[in-house]
Amino acid sequence: MAFQNLSEQLFHALGRKIVQGKIKPGEHLPKVELLSEMNGVSRTVVREVLKGLAARRLIKSYTKIGTVVQPRSKWQWWDPEVLSWAAEAENNQTFLLQLTEVRLAIEPAAVELAANNATEKDIQEIKKRYEQLEQAFGDEPKWVEADYEFHSSILAASHNELMLSLLDTLRKALEKSRQTTIHVIHQHSPSAYEEVIVRHKKIMEAVCRGDGATARVRMKELLERVSQLIVNASE
Repeated sequence: MAFQNLSEQLFHALGRKIVQGKIKPGEHLPKVELLSEMNGVSRTVVREVLKGLAARRLIKSYTKIGTVVQPRSKWQWWDPEVLSWAAEAENNQTFLLQLTEVRLAIEPAAVELAANNATEKDIQEIKKRYEQLEQAFGDEPKWVEADYEFHSSILAASHNELMLSLLDTLRKALEKSRQTTIHVIHQHSPSAYEEVIVRHKKIMEAVCRGDGATARVRMKELLERVSQLIVNASE
């Protein structure tokens, strides 16, 4: 257990430094022996950590050259840890906007599928999750969780396993995005909150009445508003 904890700590520490740009592509990592001394861990732990980072294509070891941070284009971006490290960065507006662009490519289609495929059980679950979302405002952690569950219930109603799996992969990054947008909403007047709730309600209503075309449009409008809030958060 101690080995695992030390390994995980160093894994996350180095992973964050690479993904957040503190160790840049093209830079060499210290040798195993030096990393071991610097971090007070065994060489076995260091090798395990480097193996994990290499599996995510963040680094690559070359004979006679050493371990080099790879170009961002080669990183395994769909790995949950890589996404999480990127979302945690201080200056992460670009990443969050790209994440929203991914959502814009997927969720409008998913909500249309949900409107077409939802069972009565799915509809009741979506309504329940919407009610929890309404009740959660004012408590940021609860809102983040409730918003995720609301969107998850809609994706579940699409009955597309690939979309559900993708949402689960993105979960940590999406939580950070939601934390950013809800913080901006709190800084605005109560009407900003009312606007967001209304947008979610319109999506819920369109799905529940089986109106896929409207559901798609409403989801697209919501995500475009999310992009605006992320930009506002950086100003």
